[in-house]
Amino acid sequence: MSNSLPQVLMHSAPSLYKHLDAFAQIVESAVRLAGASEDEQVDLMVAVMEALNNAIDHGNGEDASKKVHLKIDIHPASITVWVQDEGGGFDPNATPDPVAPENLMNNSGRGLLMMRAFMDEVDFMPSQKGTLVKMIKYFSSKSSPSHC
Repeated sequence: MSNSLPQVLMHSAPSLYKHLDAFAQIVESAVRLAGASEDEQVDLMVAVMEALNNAIDHGNGEDASKKVHLKIDIHPASITVWVQDEGGGFDPNATPDPVAPENLMNNSGRGLLMMRAFMDEVDFMPSQKGTLVKMIKYFSSKSSPSHC
């Protein structure tokens, strides 16, 4: 792990799927820099990429005039990720339950479930310009709060 922690990485791009590779490279750099375990790296990549996909698709409706913003704070015992879109916002509690019998065969709808499963904290906050998703992952190999 780098002795220069904490560090902040940021990136913004138009809401087009072709920009996901650039976001993925930044997330990969962040998890390596943080010294996350292999399992933690996978958890972080899945959750953050899902949040970015949601911002592009659901938040901004793939509107290239709107941007997706990523900020990653890397600390010795944790990593905090913010993903913000410029869309109209949503109520995460109003989304259908992806594990309800009537939703099990749906092709989509599991993103929020995965984000919550792979991160230790996930908060959805309305902002003046869209939705801000804040996710925190505590590293198990370092001093961290107890998890369920």
